[in-house]
Amino acid sequence: MTDPQSSTNDENPQERRGFFTRRGLLGTGGLATAVVFGKGLVDASAASAAPAYVPAQLNVKDAHYSTTLRRVARSTTSGGSAVKVLPIDRAKFQVGAKFDLRIEATGVDPETTKIVIKVSDGHGPAPMLSPAPIRTSSAPDSVEVTFKDLVYPTEGSYTIAAAVSSSKGSASQEVTHEVVLNEAEGKKAKNVIFFLGDGMGQAAITGARILSKGITEGKYDALLEMDTMDFRGNVTTSGADSIATDSANSMSAYMTGHKSSVNAMGVYAGNSEDPTASPHVETLAEILKRAKGMSVGIVTTAEVQDATPAAVFAHTRRRSEYVSIMDQALQPGQMPDVYMGGGRATFLPQSEKGSKRKDDRNLIEEFKDKGFAYAGTRTELAAVMAAGTPDKLLGTFTLGNLNVYIDRQITPNPEVLGDFPDQPGLVEMTKAALKVLEKNDKGFFLMVEGASIDKSEHPLDGPRAVYDTIELDQAIAVAKEWSKENGEDTLIVITADHNHAMSIAGTHTLSKEGSPARQQNGVYADAGFPTYVDANGDGFPDDPNPDVQLFFGWSNHPDHPDDFAHNAVLAQPALEDPVTERAYPNPARDPGSVVQIGNLPLDETNCVHTVEDVFIGASGPGAQGFAKLLDNTEVFHTICAALGLQIPTYVLKSSAAKTAQAEVAAQAAAPVG
Repeated sequence: MTDPQSSTNDENPQERRGFFTRRGLLGTGGLATAVVFGKGLVDASAASAAPAYVPAQLNVKDAHYSTTLRRVARSTTSGGSAVKVLPIDRAKFQVGAKFDLRIEATGVDPETTKIVIKVSDGHGPAPMLSPAPIRTSSAPDSVEVTFKDLVYPTEGSYTIAAAVSSSKGSASQEVTHEVVLNEAEGKKAKNVIFFLGDGMGQAAITGARILSKGITEGKYDALLEMDTMDFRGNVTTSGADSIATDSANSMSAYMTGHKSSVNAMGVYAGNSEDPTASPHVETLAEILKRAKGMSVGIVTTAEVQDATPAAVFAHTRRRSEYVSIMDQALQPGQMPDVYMGGGRATFLPQSEKGSKRKDDRNLIEEFKDKGFAYAGTRTELAAVMAAGTPDKLLGTFTLGNLNVYIDRQITPNPEVLGDFPDQPGLVEMTKAALKVLEKNDKGFFLMVEGASIDKSEHPLDGPRAVYDTIELDQAIAVAKEWSKENGEDTLIVITADHNHAMSIAGTHTLSKEGSPARQQNGVYADAGFPTYVDANGDGFPDDPNPDVQLFFGWSNHPDHPDDFAHNAVLAQPALEDPVTERAYPNPARDPGSVVQIGNLPLDETNCVHTVEDVFIGASGPGAQGFAKLLDNTEVFHTICAALGLQIPTYVLKSSAAKTAQAEVAAQAAAPVG
């Protein structure tokens, strides 16, 4: 196909960027300004204290309850009008990556509202607005205008100015966006394997090194795979709305290059009650499938609809919208080619045991109809792979999250495993995923999540978090070996989405005399070294409960009992009284031990994420870009640079005229809620 811009010869040579020129891509008669009028005007558009009673009942509370609440962020000013532009100021884009532009006017009279939107770059008006935006009114005093699937077609700095006026007043906002184009020359990565240790702070890594590799006279006997990445750096994790992030918006930053808000992925948090109506930003997986024809794989020990795996492809303001997330997973532009983990409950029709659906759809069968081989157990996964590598692979091995490594492999407990005693591990799933994905000569992106590090840390279970960190590290070894055998053109990245409250303060000795149990904790010289033993040499201590074990501390926590020793069965630290919604120490956890007084709000039953930076390591082409302090959004752009990603923007052109300025009438707005 002939490049439609190749014959252009009157532009400034300095304006040529990659495949295309600024004039060819911007100078197409498109809009650079839009004006929106209110309902009553003519459409001129061209386009505390403890309760004094004993709770009758205590319930387990979801560790992620606080992050799955609906949090609507409305732009308002006290007593006046306000306007908000999304994407936010200082957002960074890849040339050709799709995004929605949304202007939200609040504190206005929708009947008389006028909104003027102007887009410009360093050369003047930038005609990129479509003439037919979506106009809505999410509240009696708000008007929103959304331009879908826009792109910045050239690199540089762009400014979007929005001004609103109505009978209630006026307001304006101006944001600047940075747009980058990657270099195509030099050695580039063909594939990317992205490892995510959910909640994997430095304590989890250090604990894994102690338990898996051993330490003698203060020196480690060996190092973890993540310790020996070619380049190492750190990542800041805060989101657009808070210094304290959750897994949805932190993973979304890695996968889109954009900040989001607690509970959100693949979107900027808008003011609509519809969780899918917030403005979208294209994910790395969507871009790679669309622009390069690459395959995409997702492997996790969580439910496959959980925040981290879903953020690879999904767009929602509410991470708990599992049904919507699965609907998106079935769309051609978003569908993973490998999709393995837990979460079968959202696949099953409502008539089947354990289903969380409210309809009769069977998503396992729908995936099979789209060419997926399916495995529901560890044994079935081995059989599927032995029968010949499939082109696409789906695996759902439990109704919810997979069990943690200790409960699955070290001390299997039938009461804990229930109906799912035959679950694969992260290493097996990673090997299978690589076998499937390597069939695509155009390359692949594989995300592998050690989800249960976080899911063990929330209930203050250090040993289980550390064992799952070891399991993730062994999956990294698989990726390194695969890359070595397949041309070493694969970028391997390992990081965490956020830190956690866990720390290691010394050791705890079961045989040590002393009461209460804290007297058995050793610090400084009294700590000595733990006595974990790995007799079979598999990298995991054979017994997670030796005489001298790690003493885990927690920087934040609810009131909870703690004897500081390993728990044979994971037990929640605190439970919720449904009447007062206050957390109470779980009487079934470490009975007889002293209650540790908490420092969290009284309704929190688990420890929560912390704000510190997290480790990142990388090996392979482009890995040097990670050897510094990175904002979490920069991880996305560094991966794009390693791939030499250049998105052909001509495929996004519409026959409709575009403009650099728009005035759009809001009387066509449909109230939404």
